[in-house]
Amino acid sequence: MLYLKKEDALMTDAVQFALTELEKILGKETAVSLELRQDSAIEEQSYTLDVSGEVFAITGGDEAGIMYGILDLAKKIEHNGGIKGIQSTSVSPYIKNRGIKFNIPLDARTPSYSDASDSASHNIENMWDPNFWTEFLDRMALNKYNMLSLWTLSPFPSLVRIPEYPLVSLDDVKRTTRPFKASLEGRNMYSSDFENSLVTVKKMGIDEKISFWQWVMEYAKKRCIQVMIFTWNLFTFGTEHNPYGITDKQDNPVTKDFVYCGTKALMRTYPLLAGIGVTAGEDMFRDETDVPFIAESYGRGIREVLAEEPGRTFRFIHRMQMTRYDSIMEQFEEFPCPFEISFKYSQAHMYSNTKPSFINDFLKEKNPDVKIWLTVRNDDFYMYRWGDPEFAQEYLRQMPVSCMQGFYMGPDGFTWGRDYMDKRDMAHPQFIAKMWYMFAIWGQLSYNLQLSREYFEQDIADHFETNQGRLLYDTWKAASDIIPEVNCTHWHDFDFQWYPEGCCMYEPETDKLVFADINEFVSCNSVPGDNYLSVQEYCRAITAGENIAKITPLEQAESIWNHAEEALEGVGKLVEEGKTGKELMNTLEDIQALSYLGYYYSLKIKAAVSLCMYRMSGENALQEEAVALLKRAEGYWKMYSHKSKEMYKPQTLTRLCGCVDVERFNEQARLDVMLAMEK
Repeated sequence: MLYLKKEDALMTDAVQFALTELEKILGKETAVSLELRQDSAIEEQSYTLDVSGEVFAITGGDEAGIMYGILDLAKKIEHNGGIKGIQSTSVSPYIKNRGIKFNIPLDARTPSYSDASDSASHNIENMWDPNFWTEFLDRMALNKYNMLSLWTLSPFPSLVRIPEYPLVSLDDVKRTTRPFKASLEGRNMYSSDFENSLVTVKKMGIDEKISFWQWVMEYAKKRCIQVMIFTWNLFTFGTEHNPYGITDKQDNPVTKDFVYCGTKALMRTYPLLAGIGVTAGEDMFRDETDVPFIAESYGRGIREVLAEEPGRTFRFIHRMQMTRYDSIMEQFEEFPCPFEISFKYSQAHMYSNTKPSFINDFLKEKNPDVKIWLTVRNDDFYMYRWGDPEFAQEYLRQMPVSCMQGFYMGPDGFTWGRDYMDKRDMAHPQFIAKMWYMFAIWGQLSYNLQLSREYFEQDIADHFETNQGRLLYDTWKAASDIIPEVNCTHWHDFDFQWYPEGCCMYEPETDKLVFADINEFVSCNSVPGDNYLSVQEYCRAITAGENIAKITPLEQAESIWNHAEEALEGVGKLVEEGKTGKELMNTLEDIQALSYLGYYYSLKIKAAVSLCMYRMSGENALQEEAVALLKRAEGYWKMYSHKSKEMYKPQTLTRLCGCVDVERFNEQARLDVMLAMEK
C-alpha cells in the first residue's frame, strides 16, 4: 500500500506510470510512505532518494528524474524483498540521451533499410498497432531509454500531407507477396514488380495515419521519450507515377523542392517531433553536391519552420557517412537549432572490442564544441539472447562521453518489432521483450554506470523466479562473450560482410550468400586497434621470431572454448534444478546453441592458424593438425545447426541478400576439411 505526499503539479503521466509500477511491487501487504518533490537546482533526469525510517522522499530535477527515482525505488524493493535496508542515494545520468535505433517498416511502398527481410515484412502491420507502441515505449521507459529514432528511406508519403504535392500521400498499409531481392545501397526495396502484388493489411487514410503517429509521439512524451526521424537519402519510394516530375536524382530541382516541402510538413504535422537525422549517403552522387543538397532541402525546411516557431526545441543531426566533416560544417554554419554529428561507433558490430578505434581520427578532426551522437550497431545477435553487464559496462566506460550528446543502439539487418523467427513461442512476443535482459543492461547502465553485478544477478533471479541468480549470471555471461571474442579475431566492418550467428556473408562480386570457409578465416583481419592479432599477423610474427604483445588468435580460441565449456556446464546445473519455466528454458537453449557455436569457432580459429603456418612453412604435420581440428569442428557445427534449427526458422535478411539457413551450411563445414587437405 502506498501513502503518497506530493504536489498535484507533479502528478504527470510519467510519474503516474512509475507509481503504478511501484504499486505492483508493493502489493497490498507492504506499506510505504512516499514524498515527491521537484527541485530545478538538480540536473535534468537526476534524483535523490532520502530514506528516514519507513518514509521515502524522492526529489527530481524534472519529471524524468522523478519517474526514474520511483522506478529505481520499485526495483530496490523488488530486489530486497521489502523496504528494509534501502539506503539514501543520488543518481545522475551517465549519458544524457539513450536511444533505440529502429528501422521502421511503415509500408512496402515506403520501406526502411531492413525491409527486404522476413522480420520487416511480418512487422508492417504491427507498426500501426497502438498496443505495440504502448508496450514498446513502456519497456523503453522502464529501462531508462529516452530517445526513439525511427529510420526510414522515404518518410513523407506514409506520414504527411504535403500541400505542394498532395498526390503523393498514401492511404492504407500494404505488404507485398513478392520475394525480396534488394541491393546493398537500398535500391529495389520497392520495385515495379511489387505493384500488382500488394496486399492491404490495414485500411486507414492518410489523416488517420497522421493522427496515429501524433498519438505515438504524445504517448512517448508521457514516458519522457523523444521521437526523431532519420533518413539515408536519396530515396523517393511511394511517389511512383507522380505527376510532378519527382525522381530520385539530386540534380532534379523538383526532387529537392519535394524534400524541402516534406521536411516542413513533417515538422508542422508533428509538433512533438524532436529532430531529424540525415545522411549524405545512399543513392546520391557521392560527390561535392551531396551535402549542399541536404542543406538546401532538409536544412532549408528546418530553418524556415524554426523561424515561424522560434521557441521550438529541435535538433538536426548529420551522420558522418560517405562525406567529409569539413564539408558538412561549411554548409551548416550558424544553424538555428542544435546541429550535431553522428558517427558509426563500432561499424556494424558493437559486440567486439569494448574500445573501438574507428572514432579516434574523427575526434581529433572535429571542433571541440560540436557534440556527437554515436550510432551503436548490433548486427550480431538476431536470434540468441545476449547478457553480459560487464561487457556493456566497459564498452560504455570507454565511450567519449565528455563530447557526446547521446547514442542510439540498433541493427540495420533486422527489425526490432515482434519476433517471428522463434519456433518455440508462436505468440510472437516483442523482440524488446524477448531480449529483455539485453535491453535492461544497456539502458540501465547507460543511465547509471555504477550498477553492481549483484543488481543484475538479482534482476534475473526475480525475472525467472529462481534462487540461482549468480549461476545464471555467470552462465549467460560466458555464452554472451563468445561472439564478441570471435569478432575481435575475425573482423569485417559491415553487416553484409559478416553475420556471426550464421558464419556467413554476402559477396557483392558474385551476388551470393556464402559460408565463411577456412580460407576466409586464414585471410581475415582482426578488429582494428592495438589489441588483437589476425591469423596471418600471428603466423608471420611466429615465423619471424618476433615478440608478441597483442592477444593472439590461439589465446582467443582458448578463451572462446572456455566460455563454451563454462556455459554448457552452467546449463546442465540449472536444468538439474528442475525449476525452469518456459522462458528460462528457452534462454538456456539459446545459451546451449551459442556454446556449440563457440566450440566450432574455437576449433576453426585454431585450424586457421595451423593451416596458415603450414602454407608458410610447408610442414605436413601442421596441415594434418588443421584437418584434424576441422573434423572436430564439423561435428560441433552439426550440433549447433541442429539445435538452432530446432529453435529458429531460417530467415531472409536484407543485408545478406538471401535466406540464412544454418543447416544448409553442414555440407560447407564438411568441405572445409577437404579444403584444408589441398596442397
